[in-house]
Amino acid sequence: MMRKCHLNTCPVGVATQDPELRKKFEGKPEHIINYFFLLAEEIRSIMARLGIRRFQDLVGRADLLAPSSKPVNPKAALLDLTAMILSDPNADPRPTKEQPPFPYGERLESKVIELVQPVIDGKIKQLELEWQKIRNVDRTFGATLSYYISLAYNEKGLPSNSIHIRLRGSAGQSFCAFLAHGVTVTLEGDANDYVGKGLSGGEIIIRPSPQAPPEFRTEKSVIVGNVCLYGATSGRMFVCGQTGERFAVRNSGSTAVCEGVGDHGCEYMTGGTVVILGATGRNFAAGMSGGIAYVLERNWGFRQKCNMETIDLDPVSDKNDILFLHGLLSEFLEKTGSATAAELLSNWPACTREFIKVFPKEYRKALEDIKVKSPKFLQYQASLDNDYKEEENERTIVTRQHSVDPDPRVDDIEDTLPDPNMNSKILRRLLDKKKGFTRYRRIKTSYRKAEKRMTDWNEIYDYKEVRRGIQVQAARCMDCGVPFCQSQYGCPLGNVIPKWNDLVFQDNWREALEQLLQTNNFPEFTGRVCPAPCEGACVLSIIEKSVTIKNIECTIIDYGFEQGWIKPDIPDNRTGKKIAIIGSGPSGLAAAQQLNRAGHWVTVYERNDRVGGLLMYGVPTMKLSKEVVQRRTDLLKAEGITFINNTEIGKDIPARQLVDENDVVLLAVGSTWPRDIPIPGRNLNGIYFAMAFLETWQKKQMGNNVDELAMHAKGKHVIVIGGGDTGGDCIGTSLRMGAASIVSFEILDKPTEKRANNNPWPQWPRVFRVEYGHEETIVKYGQEPRTFNILSKEFLNDGNGNVAGIRTTQVDWKRDATGRWFMEEIPGSEKVFECDMVLLALGFLGPEKALLEELALEEDMRANIQTESGKYNTNISRVYAAGDCRRGQSLIVNAIAEGRQAAKQIDLDLMGRTSLAGPGGIVAAKHRQVYSG
Repeated sequence: MMRKCHLNTCPVGVATQDPELRKKFEGKPEHIINYFFLLAEEIRSIMARLGIRRFQDLVGRADLLAPSSKPVNPKAALLDLTAMILSDPNADPRPTKEQPPFPYGERLESKVIELVQPVIDGKIKQLELEWQKIRNVDRTFGATLSYYISLAYNEKGLPSNSIHIRLRGSAGQSFCAFLAHGVTVTLEGDANDYVGKGLSGGEIIIRPSPQAPPEFRTEKSVIVGNVCLYGATSGRMFVCGQTGERFAVRNSGSTAVCEGVGDHGCEYMTGGTVVILGATGRNFAAGMSGGIAYVLERNWGFRQKCNMETIDLDPVSDKNDILFLHGLLSEFLEKTGSATAAELLSNWPACTREFIKVFPKEYRKALEDIKVKSPKFLQYQASLDNDYKEEENERTIVTRQHSVDPDPRVDDIEDTLPDPNMNSKILRRLLDKKKGFTRYRRIKTSYRKAEKRMTDWNEIYDYKEVRRGIQVQAARCMDCGVPFCQSQYGCPLGNVIPKWNDLVFQDNWREALEQLLQTNNFPEFTGRVCPAPCEGACVLSIIEKSVTIKNIECTIIDYGFEQGWIKPDIPDNRTGKKIAIIGSGPSGLAAAQQLNRAGHWVTVYERNDRVGGLLMYGVPTMKLSKEVVQRRTDLLKAEGITFINNTEIGKDIPARQLVDENDVVLLAVGSTWPRDIPIPGRNLNGIYFAMAFLETWQKKQMGNNVDELAMHAKGKHVIVIGGGDTGGDCIGTSLRMGAASIVSFEILDKPTEKRANNNPWPQWPRVFRVEYGHEETIVKYGQEPRTFNILSKEFLNDGNGNVAGIRTTQVDWKRDATGRWFMEEIPGSEKVFECDMVLLALGFLGPEKALLEELALEEDMRANIQTESGKYNTNISRVYAAGDCRRGQSLIVNAIAEGRQAAKQIDLDLMGRTSLAGPGGIVAAKHRQVYSG
């Protein structure tokens, strides 16, 4: 899942030599061996069914592959895999060992060898070839030429500058591999992987094409591929641009200059010199034991990207280093025209303070031994000092009084947690993203102090504290190879979580916002009230507390609003299609925005006086500020969506009339039929459904003229029957009203502190949690409000028709012979709880029936609106359903996902095509027929 074996950061301690990480592996080596044996047995079984005897016989058998008709992850159904399993029906599917004839004579290099043969034969001393065209099919250019030179002159090669070859275009793999001494190759263009592999004395110059546009910036562009200069022994390479990963790995003697490298640069380098005038990737200088690297550092976070096990990082202050660098950069400028080199040389030697010298510890020790043992070293040092003085006299760039003092040595601070208050760019330089999940702890809480927050109705979140450490929390994201946070076990929207986590770490908030909004219409809602299934599926949660994904999401969208980046998204064109949406909850709002983006005219009907559904009246204001909801609905209005409030379809407007007047009607009415508790005394006063209680108080807070006194909890002994988010909200609301006491009944067992054996990762962890209302109750009343394994048997009458208490009994949960759970009352455990207010938070049974009956909509076994499997259209033409009314009571994030996908299907059905995204922000590609006939 992680695919981090090569980084030595395996979080479960399997593929790592890090002693701290190895402690994370709780199994035995035999367990892994057994796993691979079982894997091999399953592969053998599949091969047997296919009639394949050898694994090698599977190579090339694309005819045996077919996309899954029902993939586990719905996002996979949107991928077009045609090109990956492309197979010519007329071709023999069996692999062949016959090699096609290779056209040696037609190769570019063969023609070049013919032209330079007089130099190899010693007939002429030097030869410069005019510009030749090279293509990416021209692989290993220079290797055959070097072979002929080595045959004639051994490893010594030709004299310097004997052959100069000029090329233009895109070179193929292994360009100038093993290039022999005396050969110089200049390429204007770019090259693939393995440039200069095994370089053996030749010189390679690569610079951009002269036809590149004026805005082309070499220091921002990769112009050669991965693994360049692998195993080079001598020679020089100048690249005016960035290189890919694993640059100069196992370099033992060559000299190179480039303008940036990818991950694992200078890994296992044993000799030579590398100068990097740009940013580097991670794990730089891992295992480096010889040679020197000079790296330009301009707040690119170089220090924390280094593998410090075998190297030291020094300032470039030595005269010899400054002299050497100046000469090499001058040559680099002359041969490539690098703008970066020109800028540095114009500010020489003041700019040397920006360089860091990567000095292997063993190499330093060897040089110190040479100083002691060799008297000639002092003579050599003196000659270099003289050269430096001459250089200084010739170039009056800066006077001695402006000489740069070397930077003080900065200690390695990877093992310390920096102060999050510091500048974000500085903080990013200091943080260790590669091993952040082991170095930094998850923030303890995102809430304000309970003592303070329970005295007001403001949002409970401590946004200042969360934002203060948000980059530290983003550094904990492991960038998993298979991120389960966005799988079917994690975010229903398929949010590209690792991507925007990394962008937050990089302080690139604008791009993080763009990535977030690709998949989520309303992150300000999910970032506040979603229980975060993504965090339950986070790979890090196997061994540690998960990444604070929800906090990061909320911070991104809030920052976007603060910066003024969130603006109305008004479509350029209108289709003329009219769509009516019944219900303005999260599902209806998401569908409305998506369909409006597609250019349709959308009208949303809401029976309440304000838009938002449960977002406005179901979720308390301390969890979701109504200003946040109003801000979003105002934005939707500005985008062209029409909202009609105080209108109940089926009562104020006949449902059939709405169908007749619109091209499509979408039902997003939610699941609002509350589950009741049919026990004696249910008709007593003082017993209310939780949602009615929350809605009434919310309307009172917003200035509506409602009679809330009967449902006011001030001075009352409150019992909440049922748990979940709604039960917790009833606790928090009653406490703020001034309840005398609060007790919560839950009929199930108390969850375990950690995952049970039947609740493995990445399932949602069914563990004991203390939510905001529970914590506040403990602080105010001194005790946990919840009572588990309790069954309500009867509501007791005070004699005046009011509830005075509940008679209860304890229950025990057991399994029968088939494994099914059943409840058994415990004799002698009866108890009466006194109360004068009861709130029923028992969930919902489905949508209300009047609208369904008027439209004659079919229902499923759970009394929800029946739709086709995996689709949103009902049994009535042009009538669709989405959200809780279709799938049953669920999370806000699921409702948004339902609204988005219903909109996609509606747009497709109306227009015959759609540009609206599917799960994960993926726009389905059109399948194409490659072969015909």
